Amino acid sequence: MSSETLDPEILEARRQQATSIPAVDFTKLPPAEGRAVANRAALFFNDGLPIVAAVEDYFIPGVEPLRARLYRPLGSASGTIFYLHGGGWFHCNVDTHDCLMRTLAQESGSNVLGVDYRLAPEHPHPAALEDTLAAWIWVHENADELKLDHTRLAIAGDSGGANLALAFVQGERDAGRQLPTTLALFYGCYAPNFQTESHRTNGGGRFGLTTERMRWYWANYVGADLSNVAVSAAPLNGNFAGLPSTYLSLATLDPLADDTRELAARMKLANVPTVLREWPRTGHGFMQMIRTVGVARAAVAEAARFLSQSLER
Repeated sequence: MSSETLDPEILEARRQQATSIPAVDFTKLPPAEGRAVANRAALFFNDGLPIVAAVEDYFIPGVEPLRARLYRPLGSASGTIFYLHGGGWFHCNVDTHDCLMRTLAQESGSNVLGVDYRLAPEHPHPAALEDTLAAWIWVHENADELKLDHTRLAIAGDSGGANLALAFVQGERDAGRQLPTTLALFYGCYAPNFQTESHRTNGGGRFGLTTERMRWYWANYVGADLSNVAVSAAPLNGNFAGLPSTYLSLATLDPLADDTRELAARMKLANVPTVLREWPRTGHGFMQMIRTVGVARAAVAEAARFLSQSLER
């Protein structure tokens, strides 16, 4: 068991959230009901929103219309960050990640485009990946109308969104299409491996996310058999050659921490320029606690600087 403890500001943020929104095990509810419960909890951290120049909502054509939200920073933009939200491929959306994306736009001086992809279990893999491609194509086809530079695009995502971002870029490379300038991936889940040291020490529930919950998310996403998951769902098992420079961020008290450590090692072996940042005394999802947690603000600001510098090259 880890001797590390959560940052006091994270503990206080979680206490306030629990006081305002009583905990409910949403995995025991019908999907739509459970998703609504989980989203209410995530929305708790989305007040006190940073000011940006403009916020624009769009609907992207796809198998189903996909909601997208474009944040324009104050001043001229250095490029655009295509953002994929987390939530275990089951919950969350551009509303639950609104504060994070606003802060990312403000701190990076870049546009941020967040996309709502279809969610599991109603829409299992590869639906979310197909929606990511549809949204990416839409950005390129409508770049002039949106006043975006399609040659200066980055991709970022957290948790399940980080998984999608990595799998998507691997697929685009294999298809020989234009890759983003850079990647920024925050505490992602990259393969259904529950035997890591971080799962053993952090997965019991003291720090939030549990190993049991991750098994449930993965089963929703790819089905009950996790023994032979496609590389497009488990990109840690894929090929990293030729990927763009990547910023990786992890929470040290997250069951998924070793997913990111292993990803960093494999990227470096493939000669991908990679930055790995570990944030001590933090748990999964901490970057959404920007309103009251200093380390969350620091983590978003650091990722924003990396993205801004990459987009300006």
